Amino acid sequence: LYGGRVAYPEPQVHEAARRRLAQTGAGDAPPLNTTLAVVATDADLSRAQAQKLAGTAHDGIARAVRPVHLLHDGDTVFTLATGARPLDAHPTALNELLAAGADLVTRAIVRAVRAAESVDGPGGTWPSYGELYGWP
Repeated sequence: LYGGRVAYPEPQVHEAARRRLAQTGAGDAPPLNTTLAVVATDADLSRAQAQKLAGTAHDGIARAVRPVHLLHDGDTVFTLATGARPLDAHPTALNELLAAGADLVTRAIVRAVRAAESVDGPGGTWPSYGELYGWP
């Protein structure tokens, strides 16, 4: 998103990452990946418009997270609106904000995954995406 075509890792790199996860025990863990997001805007939104923005921005999670929307996930998007800027009165004025919300949630998740570092904890070592895939 915004960076051109997606460059997927070579199959052997992905397989090496899967083997590494299996060795650490992280690969045996059930997929319990909850993603929380907040979309904040200065637009003057009604409660219904804010709810619509949160729902549409939630689509950004589905673009970036696999697996998504499982039975035990708590994936949630909240919307905050300061009301400082009035929305155009045109019936479709909200559309641009809705599209941007989904795009920005996707972009924020990707940036967060790329910025994350590996973690050692009681459940074992959880390698970061960068460590598994050689991301700087």
